Amino acid sequence: MHMNYRRTIFKQLYENIGKKPILVLYGARQVGKTTLIKSILAKFSHTLYLQGDDPKEAMLLEHRSAKELSEVVSGYELVVIDEAQRVKDIGITLKLIADNVEQVRVIATGSSSFELANKLNEPLTGRNRKFYLYPLSIKEAVDAYGKIQVSKELDSFMTFGMYPEIVNALSREEKATLIKELAGDYLFKDLFLFGDIRNSFAFEKLVKLLALRIGSEISYTELAKEVGVSRDTIYKYVTLLEQAFIVFRLTPMYTNKTKEINKSHKIYFYDVGVRNALIGNTDPMDIRPDKGAIFENFFIAEKIKERAYSMRPGTIHFWRNRQGSEVDFVESLYSGKEIFAYECKWNKKTTAPLSFKTTYPHAHFECITAENIVAHFVKNKPS
Repeated sequence: MHMNYRRTIFKQLYENIGKKPILVLYGARQVGKTTLIKSILAKFSHTLYLQGDDPKEAMLLEHRSAKELSEVVSGYELVVIDEAQRVKDIGITLKLIADNVEQVRVIATGSSSFELANKLNEPLTGRNRKFYLYPLSIKEAVDAYGKIQVSKELDSFMTFGMYPEIVNALSREEKATLIKELAGDYLFKDLFLFGDIRNSFAFEKLVKLLALRIGSEISYTELAKEVGVSRDTIYKYVTLLEQAFIVFRLTPMYTNKTKEINKSHKIYFYDVGVRNALIGNTDPMDIRPDKGAIFENFFIAEKIKERAYSMRPGTIHFWRNRQGSEVDFVESLYSGKEIFAYECKWNKKTTAPLSFKTTYPHAHFECITAENIVAHFVKNKPS
């Protein structure tokens, strides 16, 4: 059963073609960028598709003059450069194309944002627009399978994650094998190639520690002690992991500097399947001691996808005061005029901490459980 998922971002990407000469689609390996791009190419009759990781095709774009590039890409309705981070000096190439080929329409995709970003940001200022693709979202899964089926599969999603190929796999064994492979070398391949990781042992140890600590506040100083490298190295590695779409960090929300905590970060994985594979545990949820933390990570990652696809402005944080009361996820819109707060509880409902209510009396609070999470993402409202 191979589903082709209708991706939420398809419409945005399609409608932006031609608004800027270059569109850039970022996302981790295996999230479905090529499939999405091919469904966009199918809308046009005269297209050029180049694969950056095919050396012959990359050569067409490397060390070329504006005139040579123009000969390669002129006359097509749409040009796609897939895995563009593999093409040497891609930023300069794209700038030459944007500046010299009239009415050119290019989509470049890239799995390692740090690599592409370093090469793109400078040369392409104002000439490109960025889009991000993540593993499947609950909403995309519901589009494909329906609400009831997705609710039934929640345990599997929380164990093996939401990468399209893994959601498609039929047996637990196959899912376990695939997520192991993905979390093994594959996701980190670009990091080792481009990320200047001098100490792979320390890097791997850090990734495991972060995986064990999802939902807990972390201190870079303590991590440095445990891993045996400097605090700066830890910070650099975390930044690389963020740029490769493996983890993201949440910072604390504070309006009252003295009462609320402002020093620490929490780190979550974009995909809980990857996280579980990194710690070598793909047991079912009901027997796991860490299911609360997994559920919290799962919900917050879904929120990140939802926000990215709806282009909602605003900021996201966790909240905790000095007495230790906390709220898992807070989204603040219009400079705090609207606040949506969420607490994640795998099975039992809870109410907002009194201290939070007192500090933010106008906040909308919702407790997210296994029972209501699917409904939460399928109703079309910002909360």
